[in-house]
Amino acid sequence: MDKVRALIAGVVLSGMTLSAVAQEEPVSKKEFEALQQQVTELKTLLNTQNEVRSERESGGLPDGLEFGALVEVEAGYSHSDPEDVSDIALATVELGAGWQFSDWIRGDLIFLYEEDDTPFDVDQAIVTLGNTEEFPLFLQVGKMYVPVGNLESFFISDPVVLELAEALETAVLIGFEKGGFSASLTAFNGDLPTDGEDQADNFVLAASYGVETEKGSLRFGASWIRNIMESDGLTGVLEDSFFAAPGDTASDDIGGFNAWVTAEMGPATLIAEYVTALDEFEVNGAAQGFTPSSLNLELGCAVNDRIDVAVKYEKSEDVSDWLAENRYGVVCSYLLSETELFSAGLALEYMKEDFGAGAEDADLFTMQLALEF
Repeated sequence: MDKVRALIAGVVLSGMTLSAVAQEEPVSKKEFEALQQQVTELKTLLNTQNEVRSERESGGLPDGLEFGALVEVEAGYSHSDPEDVSDIALATVELGAGWQFSDWIRGDLIFLYEEDDTPFDVDQAIVTLGNTEEFPLFLQVGKMYVPVGNLESFFISDPVVLELAEALETAVLIGFEKGGFSASLTAFNGDLPTDGEDQADNFVLAASYGVETEKGSLRFGASWIRNIMESDGLTGVLEDSFFAAPGDTASDDIGGFNAWVTAEMGPATLIAEYVTALDEFEVNGAAQGFTPSSLNLELGCAVNDRIDVAVKYEKSEDVSDWLAENRYGVVCSYLLSETELFSAGLALEYMKEDFGAGAEDADLFTMQLALEF
């Protein structure tokens, strides 16, 4: 600002001087060019000041830079024999940033905290090279959820298909997108001790297709993973229940398959997804006698612009007593407020869990308050 004031004073004084002398003698070309230069610099500085002031007043960010946050607080009550359990938890705190450096380079960074489950840490960090609007191939590298399944749900509680399929890994993904069709090949090493070599030889093949009409939309896809035992949920179960000694290993080639479809028509949305292991799990070369699988079916309806309701049924097999064999549920969500900058919502969920002969059944009630920026 001092520089702007100095230039203004210089231009004014120069103008006064030139006006005074103009009556006695003509202005030289050199003096006129110097005055023009001062005026040009003044205009440039004033434009810069106006742009900065406008950006500050509007709270704008540099081009291509995005920030977001999600906060979810949950209160839950569980009824089962012989005792009831209730709790209040900060279920999710998620902070994310994305930067479109250029038309062909993008970076995304997400931090995640889940009380009693996930300490505050980097959840995803992905660099994307490509521009599918110009060229169908793209490359992603970094820490990501490998694309096994769609794993969508209307519910607060995660579906069993997510427990069996979700895997957070540091990976390399080569993808293709064009005309509603997408396909990808992902490679990663994995965290589970296996009987194979310590190499990035676990792969995921995935493909999907989507079409939209005036009446609705249809999306469907399938994926295959070379070793489904690398999923986050199954890795935890194996390490807790089947690994008896530090040197225990699992098989590195127990394949997994996933298929899903999501259909929307008017206010109604149908979600169907199935995931299964393709062979019995093995630890130290011995089959463990179970091949887990799960089917998730959900039907949701938008009652109006603020209220959504959904029902579900899940059927799982060979999940022992660590996951329910049958789950029935209903959920209702209400949009409390929504602006261009944030939205707030409240959801109520009831879930009936049937564990078969392995454990007592449970009735679960969950309420969630969510705020998204």
